[in-house]
Amino acid sequence: MSHIGLDIGSYSVKACQLKEKGGKYSVVNFGVLDISEELTEAMDPAQRSLLVLNAVKRVLSDNNIKGASLSLSVSGEQVIVRYIKLPYMTKEELKSTIRIDGEQYVPFNINECVLDFSILGEIMEEGQRKIEVLLVAIKEEVVNQYISLVKSLGFDIGVIDVDCFALQNAYEAVYGVKEEEVVALLNIGAKYSNINIVEGGVTVYSRDIPYAGALLTKDIARELACTFPEAEKIKRETGGIIIESEETKLTRIPSKDDKKIRVYGAMVPTINKLITEVRRAFDFYESSAKKKSIAKIVLSGGSAKLRNLDKFISERMKLPVELFDAFKDLEREDAEIELKLKESGLYAPVSFGLSLRRPK
Repeated sequence: MSHIGLDIGSYSVKACQLKEKGGKYSVVNFGVLDISEELTEAMDPAQRSLLVLNAVKRVLSDNNIKGASLSLSVSGEQVIVRYIKLPYMTKEELKSTIRIDGEQYVPFNINECVLDFSILGEIMEEGQRKIEVLLVAIKEEVVNQYISLVKSLGFDIGVIDVDCFALQNAYEAVYGVKEEEVVALLNIGAKYSNINIVEGGVTVYSRDIPYAGALLTKDIARELACTFPEAEKIKRETGGIIIESEETKLTRIPSKDDKKIRVYGAMVPTINKLITEVRRAFDFYESSAKKKSIAKIVLSGGSAKLRNLDKFISERMKLPVELFDAFKDLEREDAEIELKLKESGLYAPVSFGLSLRRPK
């Protein structure tokens, strides 16, 4: 059976098709395509919707991705994820009270939202038996927009998920679940960076951080006085972090006029802001009752391809940082796609994680 995951970002769309046989997966195909040369967030909604539709059609057709159902995910202001504590009750009891119990945690009309929840476990707090609940709320109009998009493409709707949980699915499929391990999954998208702390196979903290790839591109455009598309091209082709070990290998002393130095200097303030927010997330988690230490950071997303970014974050956070190649251990249906998958692995985790999901 073949499954498709579609990751619609602020700047690009990613589509992944996996094939399952005997409980094992192989990659049928993967594609990534920019929606537009410019950021689409400020566009008229109808114009953006048309651009997204055309980009999705192209990424599917260009990569010969076909199937019956398609799963998508949401992130940013479109979704609310909360970790809450409630008096002990069964799952069936919570189903009937979740809208009342969750209303105080959702900043918009809860009656206009689609809700889902998962009971993470039980705790004793101040002598009272309680449950820890993961609550997810998505505006119903957003869900309907996704359903309309999928139907217009001729697919059945599979699952509408959240980016951070799709990322967790992908990580577990590649790395497995270690009960005592705590890892941080950092996916640097265009508009948002998703930080997802996973403990023993459970997402215990997630947050969208508004420091991501598009801001880095704007930083470069401002420094070099060029357009956004030109700056994006420069970022992808030459962007990177200059670290001390690299500077010692240069054949000459770098000048402040060197483009690489200017690009590096332009990006560093935003990268430092991102790292500050990641550190705050870590501090919040590690100061909780569980007080477990995070073992490593697993980095993905288009901007994770920036040269030496993993080393830079590792140095600042004092933690090991791995690049997340979603395809590294999977069989290929077609040997000819090997190079494409090697170049695209960092883009793939969310769409890869979605392609693992099954409708209930």
